[in-house]
Amino acid sequence: MTTIVLAISLALSLCATSSAYKIASEALSCGGAPSASATYRAHDTIGQGPVGPLAEGATTRGHDGFWLTLPSINVPVEGSFYAVLSDEDVVVLRWTLASFSEVVELNVYRATSEEGTYELVNEDQIELASTGSYEDASVWPDTEFWYELRATLADGSEDVVAGSPAMVKTGGKLLLALYPAYPNPFGDATTMRFDVPEHVGAVSVSIYNVRGQVVRRLVDGPLERGRYERTWNGCDDRGKPVAAGIYFTTLTVDGETERQKVMLLR
Repeated sequence: MTTIVLAISLALSLCATSSAYKIASEALSCGGAPSASATYRAHDTIGQGPVGPLAEGATTRGHDGFWLTLPSINVPVEGSFYAVLSDEDVVVLRWTLASFSEVVELNVYRATSEEGTYELVNEDQIELASTGSYEDASVWPDTEFWYELRATLADGSEDVVAGSPAMVKTGGKLLLALYPAYPNPFGDATTMRFDVPEHVGAVSVSIYNVRGQVVRRLVDGPLERGRYERTWNGCDDRGKPVAAGIYFTTLTVDGETERQKVMLLR
């Protein structure tokens, strides 16, 4: 996989009577935070109208996207990607791209470490536009999340967009939790979502009937800390459908247990 490399140009001086300018390079740390230079800062202007003029007296105007703020000059930066955490603990990804001539689609991938396994996040197709954004509300507390924006090209290959990977650290503390199953009641299948904090032993997620008997083991072994989902199709460990009625999902980690009730309809 190759990285799309897009040149970043800075207009360091502009004539008052023309759009002529001088080109120089500058490293940029994306994410809305100051770059390595104390002079240049990255700013997200997505959602705003055109900004400019580039300098006093200049006729050229910039547009939506990412900008470096220099003294009295706004300079567009093409091919940037970054992630920020909102006040609602939602990860907001934003990007700008220079060209879509060979791009078929865009996808967002996520991992919990920079070298980790990146998994597809978006379920729906992302609109191809010069500036774009995506919100990931499926994150969990006290965890580093790494994101890549990948462009699928006409030949089927993927390129990682410049600026990837971008990292966000969520706040709070990850606690043992088993969330209500959905749908509930259910007929064909129901999904259980649960959080696993730092732990020593194995993780167990099992389905019990009202007599306290295990009818299905969904998890019985090691899991890393994080948030997980498992689906129960209403069958026991032998693959035989169980009777309609009330069942209990239990999550056990290091001797602590969480329990939720589910109802199976036939």
